[in-house]
Amino acid sequence: MHDDDDETNDGTDESAMERAFLREQIELAVLGGFDDEYDIEDWLEDETTDEDLLEELKAYAEELFRQERAREDTWLTSTVNDAIDQAFEELNERGLVALQNAGFTMSDGWTDALEAASELPDKPRGAVFYHGQDLESGVQGDGLMLAFGAFEDDDTKSEAASAAIAREVCDTLTAHGVEAKWDGSVHSRIEIAPFPWRKRRWTDAP
Repeated sequence: MHDDDDETNDGTDESAMERAFLREQIELAVLGGFDDEYDIEDWLEDETTDEDLLEELKAYAEELFRQERAREDTWLTSTVNDAIDQAFEELNERGLVALQNAGFTMSDGWTDALEAASELPDKPRGAVFYHGQDLESGVQGDGLMLAFGAFEDDDTKSEAASAAIAREVCDTLTAHGVEAKWDGSVHSRIEIAPFPWRKRRWTDAP
């Protein structure tokens, strides 16, 4: 009897932990501003085989999207995310690969950046991006970390070229009203101070 109770409790605990984890991931994805309902449904179908839980979580995601759309309708002035969008657009126009939500890890981000670079008619000078883990930190109010680097084949020039890109990124963000800092080392990342995460899906920036 005691052993059976332990197994039941363990199973209940695991189910509750799975539900809590998946709900948190849904919340981060909805607030993040990049995934749509179909993206989240596809992800959930890969994460759980519990049909009841799957339907519950799909309904939860649908409700969160409804709330987020209503919240976005109140963003009548420019947000920090709007300014980051504009800064990244300018950096792309200036010969860099500037990506948001590039993969989930640093390695993923560089893979995406190199792939994007390979599709451009002219070789870009380098890249700047943040990945999915950085996105989650930003959504949670911890600020945003940016990776950067030069596409420089000459190792003797690579560090100076990367440093120049970091300064350019910081200057561009600052020009768009985004507070960013960098300690001057190419081994450190650019840091955007914590801000309210408001990434638009349905409305245009003012």
